[in-house]
Amino acid sequence: MKTFFRPSSIAVIGASAREDSLGGQIINNLLYGYKEAIYPVNPNYKEIKGLRCFPTVEAIPASVDMAIVIVPAPAVPAALAACGRKGIYRVIIESAGFSETGPEGRALQDKCTAIAHAAGIRVWGPNCMGLVDIPRQHFFTFMHPNIYKEGLIPGRISMVVQSGMLSAGFLVDLMSDRAIGIGKACSIGNKSDVDECDILEYLLDDDETDAIAFYLESIPRGRRFIELANQSPKPIVVLKGGKSSAGAKAALSHTSSLAGNARLQDSVLTLAGVTIAHDFQQMMELARALAMIPHTPPHCRTAIMTFSGGAGILSCDLLEEQGLVVAELSCETKRELAAVFPDWLPSSNPVDLFPAFALKGPVAAYDGAFNALIKDPQVDVIFMHYFAGLYPNYGALPLMKEAADKAGKVLIMWVIGRRDNLRTFKRECQESDIPVHSELSRTVECLAAASRYKRRKPVAVNNHTARNPALPSGAADILSKGKGRRVWDEFDSKQLLAICGIPVVDERIAKTVDEAASLAQKIGYPVVMKGLLPGEVHKTESGLVRPGIATSAGIKVTFEDLMNRMNGQGRILLQRQLSIDYELIAGYLRDAQFGPCVMFGLGGIFSELQRDVVFATAPLTLQSALELIFRIKGSKLLQGFRGMTPINQKAMAGILVGLGNLGAACPQIEQIDINPLIVSGGNPVAVDASIILATI
Repeated sequence: MKTFFRPSSIAVIGASAREDSLGGQIINNLLYGYKEAIYPVNPNYKEIKGLRCFPTVEAIPASVDMAIVIVPAPAVPAALAACGRKGIYRVIIESAGFSETGPEGRALQDKCTAIAHAAGIRVWGPNCMGLVDIPRQHFFTFMHPNIYKEGLIPGRISMVVQSGMLSAGFLVDLMSDRAIGIGKACSIGNKSDVDECDILEYLLDDDETDAIAFYLESIPRGRRFIELANQSPKPIVVLKGGKSSAGAKAALSHTSSLAGNARLQDSVLTLAGVTIAHDFQQMMELARALAMIPHTPPHCRTAIMTFSGGAGILSCDLLEEQGLVVAELSCETKRELAAVFPDWLPSSNPVDLFPAFALKGPVAAYDGAFNALIKDPQVDVIFMHYFAGLYPNYGALPLMKEAADKAGKVLIMWVIGRRDNLRTFKRECQESDIPVHSELSRTVECLAAASRYKRRKPVAVNNHTARNPALPSGAADILSKGKGRRVWDEFDSKQLLAICGIPVVDERIAKTVDEAASLAQKIGYPVVMKGLLPGEVHKTESGLVRPGIATSAGIKVTFEDLMNRMNGQGRILLQRQLSIDYELIAGYLRDAQFGPCVMFGLGGIFSELQRDVVFATAPLTLQSALELIFRIKGSKLLQGFRGMTPINQKAMAGILVGLGNLGAACPQIEQIDINPLIVSGGNPVAVDASIILATI
């Protein structure tokens, strides 16, 4: 990947002397800051912008590190083949007209991929805008030259986007209005070869990148992305497009249904330490905050310095909504603040500076309050509000940042004001490594994200060895008996789960009424009776679940009714009826992007209504399973809520490990659903389950 970012020479196939053409803009952009050899390629020119132009890449007399291709899509295969003959093994295809256009474009893209693979060429794109390295002033792109004439702010946040124009217009907004410094901006387009995993691996090792932001519409190598994220010492922020579209597969199980609408991807990414964003600006502001705030205590006891009482009150509300703490100021801090404020105003948090402006002046008021708060041992964060352009120019930002770092505290700012003054002030904050935001809510969001983020220890990213769990003894026999059936009923499903160490309720199949009565005596009243129809997963909705049966007469009536409802086509299942503390759901599915995944959450008939579930890639370790079960919003329920027995954590974690191992060891299993997984006396037990095999 290094050759893409730092080539020693570049050929531009499709270069042009026309200023308004894409090939002309690429040449202009390269000439702006790239200091190495540039070779325009176009048979219609002898020279472009003072550079000798060649009819083909093979006519270039020197070796070439990388080519940028900007010819019409039908001409790209020939250009790639020529690069292979010339020995150019890194190619950025910025031309459009490939898989994004439909089947014909997909076929053309596949042809290009085959040519590149045969020649040993790595391809970036197609249908992309290439890459930009702002500190080096490298613009390997056709974006309009006005982009850098606006004055780009170099920084240490790198971004990777799948969209094309996003990397151009978005940069202007980030740098002019939000003063976010960018290191590298990578537009990867259709990702026929080079994808987000390749670039992430490079950026993790890049000394010039402190945080990485992604806008992605798909993550085909999801497991590799998770693997890299888990090992990343740098913050990663992901904005994922296309969350609202329905899944391609029918949601036969609760697990599959609950995985929809990005719950699975957000959950597995979060578990890997990734911060999830919900819009473009938030993506980059989160990345900046995580890069600039190296450490925050979990509760972030926050002192607010404000020029507006209303803004101070709203800040308190926003902090508490995010689970952060408004600091209780020490007595010493209050005494020191009293010297800044009028006698009639008691010292408190938020620190409303406006009354002190008339007494001391704005600069003295800010200095006095900051100097008092920075020494307070009960303050972790100083949340400073400022109005740029209303007060005299305030040049103490570098000193404030230095004092905050020395005290081990966080300084974060919300600023509004006159446009030109605002832009200058934000730029000064950026240069001083102070996170600055234009919205109160965004400021608090970013502070909260920093408080939740846990930095990983740096480890090598290439020593992954996949764990391949083995099937327990006897599991293969049950699987072979179920061959040919897509949906297993709960009795057969639980037989396989039990072999894998997952506790299941005591239950029997009854073929006749008399056998049902006899089995009920052995199991012990009361019992639950169920009708098991082939292919039926949601029995409750079909009236096939009957709890609380306590007599042999009840057994007879229920047996006959269930058989009538099933038209004699199903089986009758009897189960011991257990006392229920509460109901959970556990499941497994094989996701198209992330592969084998395990789900856990609140369950029962309300599982799809509450939708309090989390996911993790499988197989799981016992420790990762323990971490997963306490990530649900209702985790207090598991800890002995209102006098209930706390859940047996080891047993619950063991169920999730067993589910993950079973699914990972059996590629033919598409989904497993345990719903409900009841908790009785603190112990989780599977009372209903289904296994769904992949279609052949």
